[in-house]
Amino acid sequence: MHDCPGCRVPLHGWEEVCPSCGTKQYVRKSFRFLSHGPEEPGVNLMPFIVAFILVGIFIFSFLPNSWIGHLMKPNNQASNPLEKINYVEARQMVESKLLEGLQADGAKATFKWREPGDEKEMDKAADKSIELVIDTSLSKPEIRKTIIDPVKPYMEKAKIVTLTMNDAKSHATWTYNMTPAFVPTEPDEFNDVLPNEHKE
Repeated sequence: MHDCPGCRVPLHGWEEVCPSCGTKQYVRKSFRFLSHGPEEPGVNLMPFIVAFILVGIFIFSFLPNSWIGHLMKPNNQASNPLEKINYVEARQMVESKLLEGLQADGAKATFKWREPGDEKEMDKAADKSIELVIDTSLSKPEIRKTIIDPVKPYMEKAKIVTLTMNDAKSHATWTYNMTPAFVPTEPDEFNDVLPNEHKE
């Protein structure tokens, strides 16, 4: 410490100006690195941190619904088309695909929607299990596979528990019984009759 040469007020040694009389002071090198007064307030980073968090929340909330979010979705998340249709639409698709296959073979057919296990016909739009009977005349018996196979995935959704095809030309009847969560497989190459397919 030393006294101010002007007013003799004791000083610490780092003051550049005497706080009492304003006389300029000589600061020794050993005190020059010390603070010359109160520190200036620093930058408050809290508002920037809060703003960054809010922007992040906004982006993650709205990005999935934007076109960028749709582009970022993997292709394997595509939904099953059957989940978007009801049983009436599934029955219409079954009938449409059957007609498409029959027409490709040059065969005509009639469709009968019946109560399961009963010959009584019922409304195709009825919200319950149903049986579909197809009376037709195929060019050859094995052509039935190309006609029936495309509709198998729709049978459960359409609530078709039994699909029967009567072939007038070969005098054969093929019956496909559908159980929940079951998709018929290809026939055994030696047997040619499915476990859920009955041939008369």
